[in-house]
Amino acid sequence: MTEQHLPIPSAAPDNVVAKLPPIFRVESISRLPLDNHYALNRAVLFHERASLMVEWPSRKVDARLGVGSLVSIRWLGRPESLGGAVRISRLAVLERPEPSVDVFQTIPTAWVQERTLVSRASALWQRLSPHFQHLFNAIFWDASRLHRYLLGASSLRGHHSGAHGNLRHTLEVAEQALKMAESQALACPDVLLMAALLHDAGKADEYCLGGSGLEMTTRGKLIGHRHTIIEWIAAAVANARVCIPEPQYVGLIHALTSARGAPEWLGLREPCTLDAILLSAADRLSGQIELMARHSPAQAGFGRFHPHLRGQPYMVGTSV
Repeated sequence: MTEQHLPIPSAAPDNVVAKLPPIFRVESISRLPLDNHYALNRAVLFHERASLMVEWPSRKVDARLGVGSLVSIRWLGRPESLGGAVRISRLAVLERPEPSVDVFQTIPTAWVQERTLVSRASALWQRLSPHFQHLFNAIFWDASRLHRYLLGASSLRGHHSGAHGNLRHTLEVAEQALKMAESQALACPDVLLMAALLHDAGKADEYCLGGSGLEMTTRGKLIGHRHTIIEWIAAAVANARVCIPEPQYVGLIHALTSARGAPEWLGLREPCTLDAILLSAADRLSGQIELMARHSPAQAGFGRFHPHLRGQPYMVGTSV
């Protein structure tokens, strides 16, 4: 996806407005006093297909409206540009998740500068069935949670431990798992893809920046990302009234919670769907490849030790 800005000329024709996306994300917002009764609001709005600045007067401040909010524009007759800003009636905050909106198309460049990551995420979201699209949006309609999901690391000192590490890992797992599921009649690609997109999503609340760098939050220490995502799913289904067929719902929860070799007294189940098995395999593969890429030598021989690799990676090299 390439960022394209649709200019709004003075007295814009109606067909320009018709081409604008129906939903934007607020990149920035400011309020300046106009007189004793009104303030002038000015906001920069972002969508992958268009970016524009709007302004409107108001008597009161809408406390729900802030940076990261998803909004739709309420137009004021025929749009006109005044000093580079389009005069509108107001911005309407979208508090309830829209099932069919690709939220990845509303990710500002300031959040993720590497746009290929956003493009890959959008392509995967669009492959989901409508009920899983709705569930994903219900979980990540909260701008702060979505920002943490996109920005955060996948581990403290292991694989994908840098900024946007969890997003990179998630995309790798999802893409690899789908490849492994090709031509596999026992797999349910829809469940597998949704599980891949969510399997480490709870890490958005598991890590935070502390005085000595990245560290675990209290939630991370006491609950962990696996339980966190189940909590988010349950809340999203209840609050947004997401309707998921029972087999797909159970399959998703199983893929996210099953664990091979866990003691019976923990109450966890052995993986018994191909989706759960493929997800686990793709998860391990992504982590191992990233660690080996960072710790392997430039050409051939042994690389640097890492405890998660249980030794030093070795590169065979190419023969001359």
